[in-house]
Amino acid sequence: MERLLIKTDPQPEVRKNAENAKDWPYHDEASYLYRMAVLFKDRLIDPLHHLDRERLPDPVIAFENLRNYNTLAAFRLTRNPQGMQNEIIMNIEHYIGDEKKVWEYGRWAQLETLLHEQIHEYQQVYGKDPVKIGKVYHNKEFIDKCESLGLHPMPGVGCHTRVADGVFALLMKEMGIEPPQDVPKAQGKQDWFEFKPKKGTSTLTKWSCGCQNVRVGTKEFKAHCDVCGNPFIKIETQAQAMLGINEK
Repeated sequence: MERLLIKTDPQPEVRKNAENAKDWPYHDEASYLYRMAVLFKDRLIDPLHHLDRERLPDPVIAFENLRNYNTLAAFRLTRNPQGMQNEIIMNIEHYIGDEKKVWEYGRWAQLETLLHEQIHEYQQVYGKDPVKIGKVYHNKEFIDKCESLGLHPMPGVGCHTRVADGVFALLMKEMGIEPPQDVPKAQGKQDWFEFKPKKGTSTLTKWSCGCQNVRVGTKEFKAHCDVCGNPFIKIETQAQAMLGINEK
């Protein structure tokens, strides 16, 4: 896959438009997430200036119904319908409220999600093993970068197996954002909520494109994701194949 380098960056104008759209239900959320994305870049993901390359581009932040409640957010591997790159999409199914939208799991969980998607951006732009169509989406390089910053995604699948710690937790403490005390366990959720379905609880087979998961009742499932462009792959053996992990 062609790396996502930007020569002419429209992001500042897109961000400015979002921050000025005060009649938009996601105005406050967009303003906040844009600020946090810059902070994450400066403090965690790409803090140093390099002589041989530019620093990581700031992402475009979008709000869209990803049509899968188990998906919190996604990083778009291809250009969006407006031809822009480096887009992070927050799934609006996880926002509550009418006139003013709020992330239903709180700031800590929301910022874990944002950082996760920004690490996808970093890998696609500057990683040595960026995601390619048909390959494991949450590969070893991605997992290693996440772990270095305190996130704990499951190889292959990407859902977080426990609440973040490390430098992410230190930054949250500095900002006065408390870790979740009562981790939600709503039916059908993943991440901390229910990161690994129990065997025997469903007759459906789980498939993943990397940014979202589906369950189907057929042995074969040939489809591509409209968001990331990847084909759906049966996930039961992705982690084992990549890192030699035996599923319990």
